[in-house]
Amino acid sequence: MTIPKEIPTKPTTAGSAIKLVQDNITDCFYIEGIEDIALLIVSDLHCKVLINKMITNRELVSTSSLYKGTYIAKLITDTGMVEKKLVKA
Repeated sequence: MTIPKEIPTKPTTAGSAIKLVQDNITDCFYIEGIEDIALLIVSDLHCKVLINKMITNRELVSTSSLYKGTYIAKLITDTGMVEKKLVKA
């Protein structure tokens, strides 16, 4: 995947097939429905980026470094951008 020079700023409708699945027991989550690879950006509600990495479908992402609270997980793929809410309990 190549990151486009202009990153989409509006969520795409293709994101409805993408799901964020949390596992609070292991302090991890994964994204289901990614066809290739995606850039994952997790930020707090003040837009501070806390996680920034390339991921594949169902790849576990640790949330052990995050405090309890609400976060925004933004996925950027070749076809657009999807935002999902992430709640760490």
